[in-house]
Amino acid sequence: MTIPPRPALLLALQREMRKDDPDFGKIGQLLRRDPGMAGSVLKSANSAYYGIQRTVDTVEDAILLVGLNQFGALMTGLITRRALASGVMMMARFWDVSEKRSAGMGHVAKQTRTIVPELAYSFGLFCDIGIPLLKAHFPSYLQTLEVANQGTARFTRVEDERHGINHTQAGAKLAETWGIADEVVQAIRLHHTIEAMYDTALPLAIRRLIAANLLVERAIQEHRKDNGYSEWEEGCAPAIVTLGITPGDAERLCEELKALF
Repeated sequence: MTIPPRPALLLALQREMRKDDPDFGKIGQLLRRDPGMAGSVLKSANSAYYGIQRTVDTVEDAILLVGLNQFGALMTGLITRRALASGVMMMARFWDVSEKRSAGMGHVAKQTRTIVPELAYSFGLFCDIGIPLLKAHFPSYLQTLEVANQGTARFTRVEDERHGINHTQAGAKLAETWGIADEVVQAIRLHHTIEAMYDTALPLAIRRLIAANLLVERAIQEHRKDNGYSEWEEGCAPAIVTLGITPGDAERLCEELKALF
């Protein structure tokens, strides 16, 4: 399966942001070459999600007020959506859920203070990115989705049986190719593996991403009134322990997430 190349704008931004002393002016110049993307950045930075008390007028202001790492996660999300959310990879429901998952993961990270927010946001975006990739590669993949969503067998097992690859593998490969943090890449690969949360040899940051995703996914399903099988039923106990919260905290967070959506 062909993995789309990393967009040139994303590569240039990553190179600058990963320097010991990133030049905010140069980052601004890179974005201003693409007025549409620069406008999207300012719109997002001014949204209620970031809670900034004054209007953000420039890219440099956005970096200062949002923070460089969170700005990088925001840019990655915007570039990814523009690069992949069209043509054979256009899936309106998928991108709606992806947007909710990113925001939801960010909220859980801030509320529990157990996950780096930008890692949570990036994971939320790339978690299921393998789904549109498989749809683009396999003409029968939409039928596979219908079968997998019935919950009669583990989602990835259905994909493996029908296509010899699953969306966690494809998504992890894309994230790795695009230079996304290794913790996110590993969490994508394991996010349907409930047993991973019990594996103390696995870094805690990865296990927490998997745990938070179960809670966010539950909230998304309840928000969308999707009564299908939920992995939360199987994974709630280890997820609560991994996140260091109580069952009551989990219920409160779920309600907050649904209100956010």
